Amino acid sequence: MQRQERIGESENRRIGEVYWAIPSFSHSPILRFIYLLCLLLTLYCLLLTVSYAQETVSLSLLIEEARINNPELQALREKVKAREFAAKVEGVLDDPTFKVEIEDIPEDKPFNLGDSMQTRYTFSQMFPFPGKLSLKQRIALKEALITEAEFKDKELEITAMIKDSYYEYAFINESIRIMQEIKEVLSYMAQIAQARYSTGQVAQQDVLKTQVEVTMLTNELISLEAEREVAAARLKSLLNRGQDIAIGKPEGIRKEKVKFDTAQLIASVLENNPAVKAMEYEAQANELNVDLAKKNYYPDFMLGVAPIQRDGRFESWDLMFQINIPLWRNKYDNQTREAAANANVLKSRLNAEKNLKGFEVKSAVVKVEAAERIMSIYETSLLPQTEITFESAMKNYQTGRIDFLSLLDAERALKKIRIEHLNSIVDYRKKIAILERVAGEELDTVAGENIKEKGQ
Repeated sequence: MQRQERIGESENRRIGEVYWAIPSFSHSPILRFIYLLCLLLTLYCLLLTVSYAQETVSLSLLIEEARINNPELQALREKVKAREFAAKVEGVLDDPTFKVEIEDIPEDKPFNLGDSMQTRYTFSQMFPFPGKLSLKQRIALKEALITEAEFKDKELEITAMIKDSYYEYAFINESIRIMQEIKEVLSYMAQIAQARYSTGQVAQQDVLKTQVEVTMLTNELISLEAEREVAAARLKSLLNRGQDIAIGKPEGIRKEKVKFDTAQLIASVLENNPAVKAMEYEAQANELNVDLAKKNYYPDFMLGVAPIQRDGRFESWDLMFQINIPLWRNKYDNQTREAAANANVLKSRLNAEKNLKGFEVKSAVVKVEAAERIMSIYETSLLPQTEITFESAMKNYQTGRIDFLSLLDAERALKKIRIEHLNSIVDYRKKIAILERVAGEELDTVAGENIKEKGQ
């Protein structure tokens, strides 16, 4: 019987039948379940990959994700907690001490402690001079506020980096779309050149020039796609994402303009900027250090009580009072002068930081205003004029009024101006991000359109 089956299989192979190596699950429900589960998981992973690739990401969601997941922010967040706990420790007294003294141990029985004449149990507690503990706690609280301000400053820095990376990613993505549109225009130009060449109106050189231009454009697209991968990788590192997780397509680049009052912005920065606040807290902590140094002129106290045990009975007790004597006043004078000098250093540094922030705001404002004017020139003059010029060149070439080289120059100018127009918008958004980083707040905007990909 088995021999006949093998012969039948051989005959089937000879006549060209194909056999698939699929195991039979008819007698194994468990294997059938595992097979179906693996199939469903594979299908789910494929669908998930497609959804990630097609997902559109917004800048606000990326900023929120970075604030939660960025490792630097997580570290500073924990550091703030540590400083807060440390501040609570500073306001508490040191642990009391307990001492046992066994006296008059017999010489002939040195290890028989029960035969000693008396035992003294001493409990003592150190008390700093009034005001020292509260000053230490206030200094520790200022240090916690410094760390919290540093966290907010780092949060602004990470937010600015996310914005810069996102706009770069969106710029490259939009540049690729523009290049693909120009490539379609070149294909149309090639069709026109081929039609005119077939009728003998132009030389074959026009057709070949178009093909060369398409090839050069293809090389530019390859470079842009590589740059897009690099920009996406930078975003992933800021978001603490794995490099194998897709970012998705960026939303449209915002074109709306910001409005602000420079004088109010500078005043707000000097009042609320985290870097300035951190230095203010540090200066205040140094002022408190001066007050603490002055407290060293006054003694600390030790109080203690010592019950005394004789013959197994507590018959008496001692009371102790101890102070340190701040005799070497020259030492404390120098400590106070040192603290005062450090406080003056911080005051000068605070003034320098405020001057620097005022300059940074003014510099960022000037750059934002210049970028806005450049963007307006592209939108109102350069881009419309270049588009009209190209359309005119296309019509004139079809009618034979200009040569192909002039048409090619018009196409190159159109590509250049469209990319530069896009770059002017992105540069404007980046300059706003720098200004918001210094200001420490989002600026009000005037309604405007977004640049989006076709189909969005």
